[in-house]
Amino acid sequence: MFRFRRPTTDDAAMLLRWRTEPSITRFMFTDLENPDVERQRAWLAAMDARADFRHFIIEHEGRPVGYLSYYDIDRVHLRCSSGSYIVEEKDRRKLAGFLHCFIMDYCFYGLGMNKLFNYFLEGNDTVIRIQRVVKAREVGVLRQHVQKYGRFHDVHVFETLRSDWEGHPHIFARETTLAAFAE
Repeated sequence: MFRFRRPTTDDAAMLLRWRTEPSITRFMFTDLENPDVERQRAWLAAMDARADFRHFIIEHEGRPVGYLSYYDIDRVHLRCSSGSYIVEEKDRRKLAGFLHCFIMDYCFYGLGMNKLFNYFLEGNDTVIRIQRVVKAREVGVLRQHVQKYGRFHDVHVFETLRSDWEGHPHIFARETTLAAFAE
C-alpha cells in the first residue's frame, strides 16, 4: 500500500530528477534555474525549517513513486494548499485515484486544517477534471496569472472545506490513511 515519508538529503538527486522531468515541470508555476544536487539538498534543509510547509515522498509497495507537499500552512485560519505528482505515467494511471483520500485526511486530521485550496495551471486538464469529479468547489480562474514558456497562463483555483470532505465517501478508513504518514 502507500507510505508517506519525510524527504532526507539522500533523496536530493531523486527529487531533482523528478522535478526537472518535462512531464512534471510543465504544470508547475516555476522551473528550476541551474538545477544541481547541492542546491536541492539546501532546499530540502530550508523546507525542514519552515513551519508553513510539510512534504513527503510517496511510496507504493516500498518504492518511491511521487511527491506530496502542503504549503502556505496557516495555523491561525486553518487553511493550506497542497501539490503532488506521481512520476511515471503507468503509476499515475494505476495509483492517482487512490491518493485523494490520503491527501485530504492528512490535511484535515493530521494537520488540523479547516480548508484546503489548490491552484492548477491551465492545460493540466486531467487534474482539473479530477478536482471536479471529487467535488472540490471551483472558486474561479486567475487569468494570465503565471508567466512561463514565454507566455501568460491562467490558473484554476479549487477549495474543499473539512465539513465538505466529511460528507464524501471514503475508500480507506481514516486510521489507514493517517497511519501511512511517517512523521
